[in-house]
Amino acid sequence: MVGNQVTILALPWLVLQLTHSPFQLGIVGALEFIPFLLFGLIVGVYADRWDRRTILLVADLVRFIVLASVPLAAVLQVLTLVQLYLVAFIAGTARVWFEIGHYSMIPALVGPARVIEANSSLEVTEGVASLVGPSLGGLLIKVFGAANALLADALSFLLAAVAWLTLRSMPRERPTEAGWRAQLVAGLRYVGHDRVLLENMLSAFALNAFYAAITTVFVFYSQHELHFDAARTGLVLGLAGIGPIAVAAVAPALRRRWRLGQLLVGELLATGPLLGLLDIAPQLPALPAFLLVALSLALAFGVAILGRIVFRSYVQAMVPPALLARVNATLRVVAWAGVPFGAILGGSVTQLIGVRWLIALISGAAVLLFGAFAVSSETKRI
Repeated sequence: MVGNQVTILALPWLVLQLTHSPFQLGIVGALEFIPFLLFGLIVGVYADRWDRRTILLVADLVRFIVLASVPLAAVLQVLTLVQLYLVAFIAGTARVWFEIGHYSMIPALVGPARVIEANSSLEVTEGVASLVGPSLGGLLIKVFGAANALLADALSFLLAAVAWLTLRSMPRERPTEAGWRAQLVAGLRYVGHDRVLLENMLSAFALNAFYAAITTVFVFYSQHELHFDAARTGLVLGLAGIGPIAVAAVAPALRRRWRLGQLLVGELLATGPLLGLLDIAPQLPALPAFLLVALSLALAFGVAILGRIVFRSYVQAMVPPALLARVNATLRVVAWAGVPFGAILGGSVTQLIGVRWLIALISGAAVLLFGAFAVSSETKRI
C-alpha cells in the first residue's frame, strides 16, 4: 500500500513530464480502471472457483514486473507514453483479480461477525500508507526522478507476493450453477434483485466519478494553481491520509452508534461541500492554502473510507459465501466504471476550461445528486 501511494504521485508526475497535458493524465488514469469494465464479471466467476491465495500471488507478481519495466526503460532511454499506457492497463488488470479475490476472502479468514473490525483494520493500514507514501513519493521524485520512484512500488508488490506464500489455503463453497455463464448471471441477478445493493452500486459509480475527475488532475492543480513542487504535493497528500486513518479506527464505534443507512447517506452528503473547499484554497496565502487542501482531502477521503467500510462489511455479512466473489465483481465493475469516466471528464474539462471550473462543477453536481439520493433511497432505512 505504501508503494501504491508512491505510484499515485509518481505516475502522473511522469506523464506530465513527458506530455505537459492534463488530457493525457485522464487517459492514463482511465486505463488503470478500464480493466474492471472489461474483465470484472468473469474474474468474479473464477474467483469463486479458484484458490484465492494463488490469485493474489500471481496478481502481485504481474504488477512487480510491469512497474519495474518503467525505471528500466528510463535507464535505457526508451521510455514512451505508449509504455505508460500499457503499464497502467496491465497493472489495472492485475488489480481487478487482486481486489475481487482479496475482499471475497475476508469473511473466511475472520468470520462474518468480525468483518467490520477486519475491514476497519485494513483501512487503517491503508490510511497509514496514505500518510507515509505520498511524502516518500515526493522525496523519491525529487531525488531520483519520477520513473525511478516507481521502483519502490514494484518492490512492494514483490514483498507482498512473498507474504501471500505464508497464507494457508482455505476451503470454500463451490458455485451451485453449472457453467460460467450461469454463474455470471447468478451474480448479476442477486444484485439486481436487492434494492440496497443496487442503490449503493449506482451511488458508488457517481462517487468514484466525482473523486476521479479531481484526483486525476490533482498534480496539475497542485502545480498550476497552488504552485507546489513534488515534495509539497506529496506532503499535502500525506497529511490528507490522516483522515482515513482516524475515521477507519473509529468505524466500529460509529457503526454501533448509528444505523448503516445513516452513515452511508451522511458520507454522500458531505462529499460535495468538502471537495468545494479546493476551489477556495488558491485564493489564500501559501500556508493557509496548504492547510485547507490537506483538511479538505483528509475529511473527504475519511468519510469515503467510512462508507466503504460499512458497505463492504454489509455485503460480506449478507451475501451467501458461494456468491460473494461474483456479487463483489458486479458491484466493483459498475462502481469502478465511474473512475475512467471521471478521469476522462476531469482531464477534458481541465484542458478546456480549467481545473477551478472542474472543481466547482463536480462539487455542485455532488450536492444535487446525493441530496436527491438522501430523499428517495431505500438505503436510509437500513
